[in-house]
Amino acid sequence: MTTESLPPAEKVTVVAGLLADRVRQYDAAQDRRAAFAYTYYRLTTTLAAALDTGAPAFRDPPWVAELCETLASAYFDAMDGIDAWLAGRSGTPPGEVRPDDLPDSVPRPWRDVFAASSARRSYTLEDVLFSMMAHISYDLPGALRRMTASTGERGHLRGHVADFHRMNDVLGSCIDRVQDDLSSRYIHGLDSLDRLFTRSDELLTNYGIRVARGLAWFNCDRLLDPDSADEAARSIARSTAALISEIRSPGDRKLRAGLWILRRLIPERRQWPPAGTPVE
Repeated sequence: MTTESLPPAEKVTVVAGLLADRVRQYDAAQDRRAAFAYTYYRLTTTLAAALDTGAPAFRDPPWVAELCETLASAYFDAMDGIDAWLAGRSGTPPGEVRPDDLPDSVPRPWRDVFAASSARRSYTLEDVLFSMMAHISYDLPGALRRMTASTGERGHLRGHVADFHRMNDVLGSCIDRVQDDLSSRYIHGLDSLDRLFTRSDELLTNYGIRVARGLAWFNCDRLLDPDSADEAARSIARSTAALISEIRSPGDRKLRAGLWILRRLIPERRQWPPAGTPVE
């Protein structure tokens, strides 16, 4: 189905529908990618509603919808690459894997995320945090760069900074509600997990969403600058692995030892919605 002739709100609704399909696919397979797919779906439906109601009033709704589509395509491509790799294993659950086990066709940050989620004592909140990092720190600057390259005008990006900020407002304002629903759907005992993720889950807050997306905008500028593009690309590709390391194996030895103990005391508390549970 082509979305070219659809109004902006409907284009984003189509993206949300594709994300809902992923949620159903991952839920049925008890695939740990489900929790982030659900989070992404909820954020996207919120953006679609904002475009539909005109609150906030975006200056260029078609550009907002195009960014949503371009960004989602990067996520879908990465997930399709992982699915193809899994299919090549005859559907056998991979167990614990390393990033280098996955093919180069999957972007490095998403290989880091998939490998981290396959580890023993991996938590649902980690799955979401790491995926959010890969999507915002890696996919988003790339999506912005591709949109700018398609026009051949670097100033095209700067002309949309106000709408980008309005998108940050919309997405940031709903994240607390999305976290609550995420917990109800996938996590038993989120309070106990808070002890493990204290000061590590800022990305899943209103403030964190705004800061991360603002940094992505800056990194797009770096990618567009010939003098900084190569280093920017390397830095962006490393960011997700750095977050995983910070949470899984922090530099402070006492903190690392404390987290090692907590990980053995706190069960994963992962749950799956009953078959047929609607995605809403």
